[in-house]
Amino acid sequence: MKLFKIFSFLLVGVIISTGIAALIFYRNIHVSAVQNGNPSSNVSSKNKSLTQKNIVVIGSDENNLSDTLFIVNYNPENKSINILSIPRDTYYHRPGYNAPGDKKINAAFSEEGIEGTKKAIENLLGIKIDNYIILNYEGFKKVIDIVGGVEIYVPFDMKYDDNSADPPLHIDLKKGWQVLNGEKAMEFVRYRYGYPDADLGRIRAQHQFLEAIFKKLTQPSILPKLPSLAITITKYVKTDLTASEITEYSYQFIKNKPFTVNTFTLPGEPGYKDGVSYFFADSTKIPEMVAKFLGKKNLLSNTSTGEENKNIRVEILNGTNIEGLASKYAEILKRQGFDVIRIGNVIGTTFFSSHVYARTNEEKAKKVANALSILSVEKDISHDSPVDVTVILGKDKSK
Repeated sequence: MKLFKIFSFLLVGVIISTGIAALIFYRNIHVSAVQNGNPSSNVSSKNKSLTQKNIVVIGSDENNLSDTLFIVNYNPENKSINILSIPRDTYYHRPGYNAPGDKKINAAFSEEGIEGTKKAIENLLGIKIDNYIILNYEGFKKVIDIVGGVEIYVPFDMKYDDNSADPPLHIDLKKGWQVLNGEKAMEFVRYRYGYPDADLGRIRAQHQFLEAIFKKLTQPSILPKLPSLAITITKYVKTDLTASEITEYSYQFIKNKPFTVNTFTLPGEPGYKDGVSYFFADSTKIPEMVAKFLGKKNLLSNTSTGEENKNIRVEILNGTNIEGLASKYAEILKRQGFDVIRIGNVIGTTFFSSHVYARTNEEKAKKVANALSILSVEKDISHDSPVDVTVILGKDKSK
């Protein structure tokens, strides 16, 4: 097991709230305001009009593999932070990538980089990704030790040894409340073998760890530690957030101390396809979950309102032998305002992947594809077509 596990949940709070803020203040702006306890005088007036951002956070190991993936949304208006976790084994079939491992969403990063990952998330969730943070976890233990450890509840005895891991993994934690130093915190976030629901249990532990570190970061005792914390973090972080954006959001976070940290997990369940273990997202539940995560804001520009969707005529066909599949997804489209005028079956052919066909207008087809989290949109224009969009559901929608 790689060193690199779930530290991103810790680091995103540090990066956006304190660490990089301190670095910007000390290195770029060259002010002593933090030391004097009054950073507001050096922050641009733009912070009054800060808007929500969706920031994808990726944990990447030395082999350029994405091991941890989640989206952070900070709402300056209601002072809340929303975090949406995406299991690394989530089934996501990119056209042209047909190997079993390529069909997991974490493969998008190693094969297509940050842009491929952003595209995958936008297609999967129907949201716009504004920025990214890529994390290297070599500084994990140092950061935990700098902040003085993290108080956490270990839900059960955690015992595991793996000498073949890189580096070797030795975990020995007892059940109960305790303050974990860097070494023990590493053991806690790397542990994944005793949760009955596998990655979902590990994600709950990540959320627990995140809440604990946010609690730690809002304590006054953290302020004198900012310079050394910032220097350590910036050795292991890549981001396209500008210095100005980081400073403004960081100041607002420190000033307001967010009232709530809300955690979400991609809805779905683990399963197998062609003998390979995946996490299958539940497309029927994604729209509602995303609406809660975003507060019904920041949807992609091509995600329409119900009023606009009523003018898009859709036929939805079941390309599998799974009874009721077309009716199930037709209801999803109807709830979003689309005019579903036909439900039927494909005769004689079984589809493994779902497809959306543009019959009159490609933009209309893209709106339907986003609503159902379907990647493949193809042109099949027919001027006398009675529908604008044809959807053929494959076995990938059976989970």
